[in-house]
Amino acid sequence: MFPNKLLLIINYGITMTQARKRLVNYTATTKYLITCRCVRRAFLCGKDQYTNQDYEHRRGWLEDILLNLPTIFAIDIASYAIMSNHFHLVISVDTQKVESWSRIEIIKRWHKLYNGTVISQAFVQGAKLSDLEEKLLSESVVIWRERLMNIGWFMKNINEPMARLSNIEDNCTGKFWESRYKSKAILDDEGLLSAMVYVDLNPVRAQMADTPETSEFTSVKKRSASFKASNHSNSVKDQPDDLLPLSKHCKKHIQISTQSYLELVDWTGRQLAEGKKGSIKSDLPDILSRIDLTEAQFLNASVNINKSFANLIGKASSIDQHFSKFGLKRACGWVKALQVLGF
Repeated sequence: MFPNKLLLIINYGITMTQARKRLVNYTATTKYLITCRCVRRAFLCGKDQYTNQDYEHRRGWLEDILLNLPTIFAIDIASYAIMSNHFHLVISVDTQKVESWSRIEIIKRWHKLYNGTVISQAFVQGAKLSDLEEKLLSESVVIWRERLMNIGWFMKNINEPMARLSNIEDNCTGKFWESRYKSKAILDDEGLLSAMVYVDLNPVRAQMADTPETSEFTSVKKRSASFKASNHSNSVKDQPDDLLPLSKHCKKHIQISTQSYLELVDWTGRQLAEGKKGSIKSDLPDILSRIDLTEAQFLNASVNINKSFANLIGKASSIDQHFSKFGLKRACGWVKALQVLGF
């Protein structure tokens, strides 16, 4: 058994494809780190150095799509960053919310995405349905309810509109995205914060921005702007409406204040910018001591999250519990596990 307080690098040795139902399992966790990459040499966004064509406006397209979907789906965005040829999301699925929606709520939300059926259209217009039509409508609502909390359908409604818009602009057809989105399950609060900071600092690491609060098309910029506009109130009501709220007092929210989170992002970013990996300042944000994670461990996890974790993000104890709960063996029989700080 590995020490509970240590985050691990899980190295499977041989990369093996796993079924999507294993990677996305709401009984294990409802939070995930998502990455999606463009297939073409020409950029999703930004400026192509070969053709000098500027695709920067596409960031706005993608951001609008991203932030609109949580108003329809039972999926909230905790953090996001739109890069030159890919984007990152940290999302949280609210399974309780979708179960509380009435039949008419499900139908109206689905109609914002698709036409539905002739029966569902008639129902919202007040038509009286026969017993058979009622039965068919109920069957459709069951399917739509599941889809409105399904990450695959969420990503489909991000990627397909972007592909269509970009193909029209490029005057071409064909595949726009490299592959299906990649997902990593986030098992605990430590993993959640590591993933969020990793995503929010992507533009800083790529030298696209000097500071997190000036990095365009990121969640950290939106949180910074809202925090400043609220006169540093740390109030849930003054946070961005289109992002999962930060709060120390509500279990449905991310368990950290806005101020502490921004301090955490800023502190981690300074280590990256100055090349002082593992060089820790004494005036650390309270969150690090509260979540029982050392500064060096958090920095290493948030900087190297793709190298440090295969499909699961979290403490060793959380990963152990996940494998035990679902009767799985690590790495299909063997795993080489290294502590982030080394043995």
